[in-house]
Amino acid sequence: MEPTTQTNLFDLQVDSASMLYLKDAARWARFLGIVGFIMCGLAVCFAILAVTAMAGLFNTLGTGSFGGGISMSSAGVALIYIILALICFFPCLYLYNFGMRMKTALLRNDQEQLVVSFKNARACLRFIGILMIIAIGFWILMLIFIVIAGIAAGSRA
Repeated sequence: MEPTTQTNLFDLQVDSASMLYLKDAARWARFLGIVGFIMCGLAVCFAILAVTAMAGLFNTLGTGSFGGGISMSSAGVALIYIILALICFFPCLYLYNFGMRMKTALLRNDQEQLVVSFKNARACLRFIGILMIIAIGFWILMLIFIVIAGIAAGSRA
């Protein structure tokens, strides 16, 4: 039995033009990752602000609340923002890691860092792709629900 060796089918190489494009992509990936982290942090801050501001508003108005003034609607808004921030955090992390690893790989001519960088880019794109599939599924379900509700409302009239 022959020992298995890994061969490159196409002998692809990173030339100087490709390195420039990858450096630029790494720079933008790091920037977008950092901006994404900031946006996630702002979403969490907004969630905390929503809970405290709405709790104060509902206490002033004398409407029903639970747990020391936190209303159900403010807790719901806060939960939605925290979930959205958590969902957005992971693509930003993968994007940032792609940028940092790519920068290191190109500076040090490190094949292992290059592979890890592309692995992070793949993870980012896969995560966003799965989110898109889920979003399209929700849109289709909503469309079906709207059509069924429209048919049911039309049959009552």
